[in-house]
Amino acid sequence: MTIHHDKSVYGKMASLTEEFSEERILEMVNSLKEEEKKEKDSEKQKKKEKKQRNAK
Repeated sequence: MTIHHDKSVYGKMASLTEEFSEERILEMVNSLKEEEKKEKDSEKQKKKEKKQRNAK
């Protein structure tokens, strides 16, 4: 693996190494849970719409 000494890339990598507080981690977990719930609700809605179309 080659390491490039590119300042713009280093800036992006440095931001990934930030230390996370417990609060920040909990926020991220809650955000992921909300996204998962929205996806499940969307899938349920699509199935419901498909059933309605097939019933016609």
